[in-house]
Amino acid sequence: MTLDDFRREIADPAIEFRPELRWWLAEGLHTDATLRREIADAHRLGFGGMEFLAMDEGEIDHARYGWGSEEWVHDSQIVVEETTRRGMSVSFTSGTNWSNANLPTIDPDQRAAAQELDVVHETLAAGQSRTGALPRIDLDAPIAETTLPGHRGRIRQQNLVAVVAARVTGEGRLDAASVVDLTAQAQDESLDWTAPDEGEWRLFAYWMHGTGQTASPSASINYTVNYLDRDGVDAVIAYWDDVVLTPALRAEIARNPRAQMYMDSLELSTYGVGGMFWGFTLADEFRERRGYDIVPWLPFLTRDAPFMAVSTVYHHQPADEADRLTVEKVRFDYVRTLTDLYIENMLRPFAAFLHEVGMTLRAEISYGLPFELTRPGPEVDGIETESLEFGAQIDAYRLMAGPAHLFGKQYSSETGATTRNHMLDHRFYDQIIATQLAAGITKTVLHGWASPAGAEGVTEWPGHEGMWPMFSERFDTRQPGSEFYPLWTAAIGRLQYALRRGRPRIDVGVLRTDHFTDNLIGMALIGPNGERIPDEVAYGTMWMRDRQNHWWQDLGMQDAGITYEFFDGSLLLRDDVSFDGEEVQPDGPGYRALIVYQSTLDADVAAHLRDCARRGLRLVIVDGARELESLMAGRHRTHEGAATATPGLDGRDDELAAIMAELRRMPGVRVAGPSGVVAALDDLGAGGRARFVDDDSHVLTHLRQDGDLTVLYAYHFLYETAEPTTVRIALDGEGAVHRLDPWTGAVRPHRGARIDGERTIVELTLAPGEVAVVVLDRSADHLDSAAPATVEVARLDVWRLVVESWDAGEPEVLTEDPGLGYVSREVRPATAITRMNAGEVDLAPWAQLDTVGPEVSGIGEYTATVTVPDLAAGARYVLDLGSTNGGLGSVRVREAGARGFDTAHPVVDVTEDLRPGDNLVAVRVSSSLNNRLRARGYYERVPDIGAQLTGEGRTQHAIVRDYGLVGPVRLLRED
Repeated sequence: MTLDDFRREIADPAIEFRPELRWWLAEGLHTDATLRREIADAHRLGFGGMEFLAMDEGEIDHARYGWGSEEWVHDSQIVVEETTRRGMSVSFTSGTNWSNANLPTIDPDQRAAAQELDVVHETLAAGQSRTGALPRIDLDAPIAETTLPGHRGRIRQQNLVAVVAARVTGEGRLDAASVVDLTAQAQDESLDWTAPDEGEWRLFAYWMHGTGQTASPSASINYTVNYLDRDGVDAVIAYWDDVVLTPALRAEIARNPRAQMYMDSLELSTYGVGGMFWGFTLADEFRERRGYDIVPWLPFLTRDAPFMAVSTVYHHQPADEADRLTVEKVRFDYVRTLTDLYIENMLRPFAAFLHEVGMTLRAEISYGLPFELTRPGPEVDGIETESLEFGAQIDAYRLMAGPAHLFGKQYSSETGATTRNHMLDHRFYDQIIATQLAAGITKTVLHGWASPAGAEGVTEWPGHEGMWPMFSERFDTRQPGSEFYPLWTAAIGRLQYALRRGRPRIDVGVLRTDHFTDNLIGMALIGPNGERIPDEVAYGTMWMRDRQNHWWQDLGMQDAGITYEFFDGSLLLRDDVSFDGEEVQPDGPGYRALIVYQSTLDADVAAHLRDCARRGLRLVIVDGARELESLMAGRHRTHEGAATATPGLDGRDDELAAIMAELRRMPGVRVAGPSGVVAALDDLGAGGRARFVDDDSHVLTHLRQDGDLTVLYAYHFLYETAEPTTVRIALDGEGAVHRLDPWTGAVRPHRGARIDGERTIVELTLAPGEVAVVVLDRSADHLDSAAPATVEVARLDVWRLVVESWDAGEPEVLTEDPGLGYVSREVRPATAITRMNAGEVDLAPWAQLDTVGPEVSGIGEYTATVTVPDLAAGARYVLDLGSTNGGLGSVRVREAGARGFDTAHPVVDVTEDLRPGDNLVAVRVSSSLNNRLRARGYYERVPDIGAQLTGEGRTQHAIVRDYGLVGPVRLLRED
């Protein structure tokens, strides 16, 4: 690609680069007119695709409108038709809590349904005998506590899997050496057995039964499928093949090159005391893969996990500390086997089926369950993460960037889910997107979109909520800011276009294996004294923005501009991952070095690293690294020594020790503590392709390579600080440097670059929250240039303000007769807009203006006149708005077109719009709906999901938010 190609294509980015939407439908209730209108609106506002799913719509008839009903099938056809007609992508949504991930054709007692291993036990004194039937699971007993949505249906069958006894010691621990497998002695679910003469004994009876997990809404009861045995995916394929994918729907899918199935996070639950995911083949598969029997170890595997895998607490620990490592290895082998079966029996066959019908598979792989996070990456077409569960943290985004970049997968994120519905300014969401881009996420799926129209009796202004009124933002037409979405979505499209060019260039790959990754960062919103921490405070001032990354905690690489990401070391063993003597996966991320830091490492991976090191691989072995286990629990772990044991019970610790001893002596390997990693990388000649000349603690970068073009993304991520930063970045190679304006698509020469040997030094001054994209064109000659001098031409202090105040209007009732003997009715709340002429004002938040006040939400139009006697030839003129309180908006000078602006750094290039003399400037700034909804009492009945998830039954606490243009507004000239 040439710079001219880049300039031409980015000016108006194609629809596939635009942000997409998660769309919550009111089951199948919506009229055809509503569906077509919503898709037309989304397309008009510049969105590139719709991912749709059915949400529970209160008291409507689920049998008529729920998933699987004739209405839902019809609506799905309309959605696919309308999105395809406009060139938009379309995604069906699958996931445990969405009914279309589950099936009406199965019940919990069938092999295709999700299974769990439950347990009941007896206590026996020394020498005590027991005879007769083994205790069974009380399937009608209260279920284990869980905070995940969904509920358990009726389960009827249970099958005895194993019987194990163990001696109990003090504090309820078990003597691992005493464990005896009694399964073979149990006949017809009965057992005659006498406990040994020493100590107290516990007899465990393990029964498999369906989890019974269901989800709503649906036309009938739909049960969660089995993710571990092939029966589950076969049932899913059969249902979609025979029932959902009608000939008409298949024909529409065939016309859409971007039709997808989206698998949401794996919020699978077990409800019994055992707490273990199980399958009909799991014990046999474990024995075949791991080389030993899992049954004697079952007492050490039973667990509670009230809120996803990270909350796992095991029921029993070994009495002898010498057995602790062995038990940890068995636990690892269990969850490794779960991951194997999920890959082989669900993802792989499901993806193959989807490809046959013309769809691709995009998935939030693994997280939520005790599965390894990165190994499933090669099995799907797109890897998705999300902002909510991971708290929009850069280290969390790096977790799945590794497999995405290693295997060339589209890396996307579900973006904008928060616990603060309608409250936060637009800048908050822009900063989430900016953080994602810094990790290489180049597809934003906004969470989300809902039609204002919904069921009568439950739908109030500002409209149908979709994902409840407490768990998401709305990026639809109910927002005052939607007027400016075409400008905004084009800007995001340009950024995503720039960062999909060519190959990602990541400096370092960090080997990391974790089956219990903390995906509850975004829920850790309760302070040490029980206080509710607002989302905007946590995201803006805590965690990464308080210099606390989670999984690689030393900030030396980040501050130096050395990029890195994580992946499981076993991915290096795949045939489609290569090392060319310089880089790992040269056609992908091109890691120049790898890091090993966790205390466990697979011996085969270690041997592979040794082989590659002999061929020139640069490797840093890091001792003493600390990483997060659970933020809510305040639990971390420190790896005193790297790779001191294999993770599983494979008997290869001595082999690993010998390999690591050899590696530590090799010339291309360095051994360091976390703080010594940067020096080690420098010593190895792997110090970064976009290295900061001087360390900078404010900036994150991401790099792409496309032929002669190097695309650099830089982001000042400390957006709640008041301090700009000037960073100098050294790029490999020489050439001409250009900078992209995402809001206009202009690609202009960048002033502030020089040559230093075989590097180009780019100087960037970034305001808090500002992003910059520069392009180094190595096919063109470089011209040294100093950063421009900035002169204030005028300060605009006299403004007139008119506010378009948004409030509830008269709703519209929509009806549709589908010809099935009933009439569907939905209500569409309307917005009434009142113009409030505030007159001449000093720039201040609306709540402080007597002519506006604290109850108003909407759009403010500010007008002023700036006089420019002369325009300097060759100079660049920008209008610096100072602050819009995070509000999205536009600027218009004279009769020129509206120009958008960055909500963190609202500076607009007006060079082409100014004329000598008087120039009328109109600035339009939107607000959230918070102040109006607060005045209407909306939040008094909205639960605070952030508090609820930690057991606190609170409603949302809404404060008056600052809105509007507050300046100072200055016209600047860059010479």
